[in-house]
Amino acid sequence: MRLDRPFRGSAAVARGELTEWRLRGREFVALGPDVYVAACVPVDQLLMARAAMLRHPEGAITGAAAATLWGAGEAVADARRVGAPTEILVPGAGIRSRGGLEVRRAALDPDEVTVWPDGPESPPLRLTSPARTFVEVARRLATVDAVVVGDALARRCGLTPTDVVALADRRSGERGMARVRAAAALVHPGADTPRRTRTRLGVLLTRLPPPLVDVIATRRADEAAVGALDLAWPATSSGVLLDRHPEVARACAEDLIAHGWEVVSLGAQGEQPVERVVERITAFLAHVDRVRWRDLPDIRRRFPRRPTAPRVFAESP
Repeated sequence: MRLDRPFRGSAAVARGELTEWRLRGREFVALGPDVYVAACVPVDQLLMARAAMLRHPEGAITGAAAATLWGAGEAVADARRVGAPTEILVPGAGIRSRGGLEVRRAALDPDEVTVWPDGPESPPLRLTSPARTFVEVARRLATVDAVVVGDALARRCGLTPTDVVALADRRSGERGMARVRAAAALVHPGADTPRRTRTRLGVLLTRLPPPLVDVIATRRADEAAVGALDLAWPATSSGVLLDRHPEVARACAEDLIAHGWEVVSLGAQGEQPVERVVERITAFLAHVDRVRWRDLPDIRRRFPRRPTAPRVFAESP
């Protein structure tokens, strides 16, 4: 028996592996009724998820804990949900939340639950599907934090807004479904870090033109790649590099500028606040607009447009 994993105290005593006196001592801590673990093991969401499966084997882990197991741990930490209670959905009634476990009664369809193997000595974990996980996250968190988690799930699990909206429509009338649909409409798999997601949302909230995300610019003649941009506005041949190393950003920007792009590198490798980055993007796009108007010919065509190289734009998959 592994003492670093949650276990049933009564079962361990019945098998003769532990005594009642030892189980009640300082060597173990209780995670719930008849559920124990060694006192030296740090209690986190994963440990509580394992304990929840012992207490409620018919339930399913959801929320931040499920998102972490689906690979969105960085986004969960950015949304400040690492220390939050582990959430579990249970179809039965008469069950209370206790300690670091938040139990909620909810119906679960078969396609909303995934069995997650947790090693030979532990029972498998039952997780909500990525779509149901996002529904539970979006109905309880602020929209921006929910989209941060949603972008990570979209990258890791292939979550799409269509999946989420279909699930929300299936549960139309439940609390928070309007918030879920609004957050799902903003999910995009292209932003590969929480900072880039927050920057993209900041641009949208300032009512700037919506950018393309994770764009590769190619030449029209041979379709050879010129450079990659984190945010781009192909209509104005402008783009932004976020959180790049100065040397890498300079090399990429030089190639793009040589092909007629207006490019700016922002973020100072993650040291600038997102609000400041959005302000600088706003100023940059205003500069691009001024340059475009300056280059347009007047009615007498006295100021001809500057020639630019032909370009083709493709969004990265």
